[in-house]
Amino acid sequence: MEFKYYKNEKEFINENEELLLEKEWLNNLILGNCYYALENGIDESWLLASIIDNNRTELIMLLRRPWKLLLYSPTNNKDDRLYKFAAEEVYKIDKEIPGVNSENEIANKFADEYCKLAKKEKKLHIPMRILLLEKLSNSDLRDDVVFRKADIKDKEVLKEFTRNFYNEALQEEISEEELEEKFYSNLEKEYFVLEKKEKIVAQTLSSRKLKKGKNISGVFTPKEERGKGYAYNLVYRVSKKFIDDGAEYCVLFTDDTNPISNHVYEKIGYKRVVDTSDIEFK
Repeated sequence: MEFKYYKNEKEFINENEELLLEKEWLNNLILGNCYYALENGIDESWLLASIIDNNRTELIMLLRRPWKLLLYSPTNNKDDRLYKFAAEEVYKIDKEIPGVNSENEIANKFADEYCKLAKKEKKLHIPMRILLLEKLSNSDLRDDVVFRKADIKDKEVLKEFTRNFYNEALQEEISEEELEEKFYSNLEKEYFVLEKKEKIVAQTLSSRKLKKGKNISGVFTPKEERGKGYAYNLVYRVSKKFIDDGAEYCVLFTDDTNPISNHVYEKIGYKRVVDTSDIEFK
């Protein structure tokens, strides 16, 4: 096996993009980071690599701090030897990666081998479910709400929504400075809200560039507005807009332990395709 380390994002993308696009919905995090790199470049904190065996790419790796290492096997290779080799080679370059995010079996195989080398313990941060939409189900939409793009005037409300989303969904704290930056960054993307009587009751956005489909993330309804169908109404409308505009699919990540939100998305037409693990190294 050959470990190939890329110092140039263009070379990494040229060699691996076609493989990643075969399952763009699964690799939307890796591809989103690739397209960011093309526009903004990379620094020494990034790790871009692949493992090749018999002229075939067996594993693609991308690390962009502060996020975790992303892994994808185009051949769906689950051989323990591959992940032992990958962990050894990554450890030579970076002895303090924060964790790994990938399909369950792949993430855990790599985590076990890396933690042995780094003398660390793995901790499951969030068990995630990837849901894919290719065809909408029949709608059951409210007619007393307004669906629109987010606007600068929504700033304070949406900053608070984002703070609570980070706390509840990602189990992370976010500073006031980060919230300010995140709001303006989101505003440049496809950021949508649902209003009831001129009060925002839900938010969501498409946060990264993809070629074939659209990702949906940041879905949030404040506690006092839950159970009223707002998340369903917003995500249905956003998904329909994207499909009508030519997207081949919509994809979103959900907390695998939250049956209520997963049921909402399934009513829209989303189907469970892959379970992933977001694992921290401590």
